[in-house]
Amino acid sequence: MEEARASWNTAYLTRDGFECQITLRDDDETQLFKRIVKILAWIREIEGTPLRRKIFIHEGNRMNPDARIYIDEHGVPRCNLRLKDGSICKSPVIEKHGRYGRYWFCPNYRQHADSTGSRKRTPSTSYRKRR
Repeated sequence: MEEARASWNTAYLTRDGFECQITLRDDDETQLFKRIVKILAWIREIEGTPLRRKIFIHEGNRMNPDARIYIDEHGVPRCNLRLKDGSICKSPVIEKHGRYGRYWFCPNYRQHADSTGSRKRTPSTSYRKRR
């Protein structure tokens, strides 16, 4: 089965407390948008409420001052790394999925201080470009 050109995924909570997830796929984005509008109207009609995804942060890191990520008083995950000027970043971070799994992305990553020495990778001298 080929991957759909367009997809949409949402989760909601029913009035009775059930967590539900809906995934729509289509080859035509316009048609998918029309279906999304109908589904959202239906969810409102049955009095469903949007369901927020739970953010995974290990419990030991929630109050650890040395952790890379911390949760503020409003429940927002924030960066706890130092910036080049010596202050703490405190920017909201976003959980993303990369080649090697989940990671936290900080929009200020370029201003982070280099705490482990040089992180820039230098190409090997034996590396040669293939022709």
